[in-house]
Amino acid sequence: MSEGADPVIDAAGAGNADRRPEWFAGRRPDLAEVAHQTRRLRRALSRFGATCPVFFALTTIAVSSAIGQPLRGSVDLGELGLWTLGTLLLLTPFAAALAVMLNARRGGLVWTTALSYSVLAGVLGLCVDLGVLGTDPQSAPLSFLSALIVQVIVLAPVCAAVAFLVRIVSDSTRLRATGKNFDSR
Repeated sequence: MSEGADPVIDAAGAGNADRRPEWFAGRRPDLAEVAHQTRRLRRALSRFGATCPVFFALTTIAVSSAIGQPLRGSVDLGELGLWTLGTLLLLTPFAAALAVMLNARRGGLVWTTALSYSVLAGVLGLCVDLGVLGTDPQSAPLSFLSALIVQVIVLAPVCAAVAFLVRIVSDSTRLRATGKNFDSR
């Protein structure tokens, strides 16, 4: 018997030669299908997302109270005022995020960016809070100040830049789908 080509296998192979696998072709996911699958998660986030900055603010107040102990023993108005001012300063990132979330369209890009910022700043704040509770209370002001600087000066612009990039990509995708380019908006 000769080892020639099998015409049935060659014909089947030739028919599939022009077709590339979907994973190789770089098929994009169907965004409507993804949106449908994540609908419950997005609804839950839009309903309860504003509680996130409130939770982190309450945690910050609790840790600040545990360290400062402003109402124990004799109360000096100067110390109480200083503690209140310091605590309000620590609440700045969460108050800003909550203000943005309450004024933005729920579930929109600005709202989601504020939620992301709140979560990142809150996790950073919790890590600092846990570190401060485990160490000497004398180093607490420096730790809190450094965390505040990172939250406000570093983290807020990074979140805003990421939101800006997401907006650019979504605009270009939308314009590409409609067949328009950026110059002919």
